[in-house]
Amino acid sequence: MAKVKKEKVKKEKDSGQLVLLVGVVLIICSVILLAISAIMLKSSMSTDKVEEEKEKVMLPLDQVECVETDNIVVILPSNENEEKRMNFTFYVGFALDKNSKDFKKTKTLIEEKNNTLIKARIYKLLTSKHSEDMLKQDSQQSLAEEIFTMMNDEILDTDALAEVYIREFLFR
Repeated sequence: MAKVKKEKVKKEKDSGQLVLLVGVVLIICSVILLAISAIMLKSSMSTDKVEEEKEKVMLPLDQVECVETDNIVVILPSNENEEKRMNFTFYVGFALDKNSKDFKKTKTLIEEKNNTLIKARIYKLLTSKHSEDMLKQDSQQSLAEEIFTMMNDEILDTDALAEVYIREFLFR
């Protein structure tokens, strides 16, 4: 009987050590995974900050020259009722970086194409819109961003264009 008790104690001791060993291994694995996830999170946060800083670079006013289009007037239909129409009048301004190597070329291009190509592309962009789209709170900013993208992608091939803005946005 004493032999049986010794064997039971030995088995319990071995199983206790096995549970302890499994627990230690699991704790070590969880610490390693925690460290890896912390490193990945930290690196993703730092790249997000860098991207935000790149997007929000504001040029000093003495480094910017602005060129504006003539008055743009567009009549847009309502989304709910095609018979209802609304007039929108505004100026589109282009802020150019004076220190850019393409500054003079870009300025000349915008001034030459001011009344033709640029206005035609802006009208084309606006044909997909309805009056309710233009009355939204952030419509001027989103329109300016769309025009900026269009100018960079379709018309200009330069880094001189720093910003597009909408001025005197009126509707009736």
